[in-house]
Amino acid sequence: MRKLIVLLALIFTVTFSSPSFAEWTEVEKDVNGNTFYVDFERIRKVDGYIYYWDLNDYVKPLAGKYLSSKANFQGDCKLFRFKPLSFSYHKQPMGGGTGDTPTIPEKHKGWNYPTPNSIDENILKTVCYIAN
Repeated sequence: MRKLIVLLALIFTVTFSSPSFAEWTEVEKDVNGNTFYVDFERIRKVDGYIYYWDLNDYVKPLAGKYLSSKANFQGDCKLFRFKPLSFSYHKQPMGGGTGDTPTIPEKHKGWNYPTPNSIDENILKTVCYIAN
């Protein structure tokens, strides 16, 4: 009986202390059922900007093969804008497996202003609130 309790405690500790359970917090779902997460533990504020990671989990595979994507952003809460620094597409949910890291398209490299009432706006509002 004691071995069973130790084994269950070990499994529980490893399972729920895993980064896959601890780092991503759901922020929103869209009308298609795609889920959007932010890693609040890795938000950083440097020289007036915020830096954050988000993860998107897709119900239907993107481009027929990607079930999730992760991106690192620089945010400007004063002017309420953001720009991508890096991103990757993953064939497994929750950013699992090795990601494909394409080059950021030229039209997205600069500052982007979120569309009103969009997921981008809600994520940026949330991240700015947490950072301040």
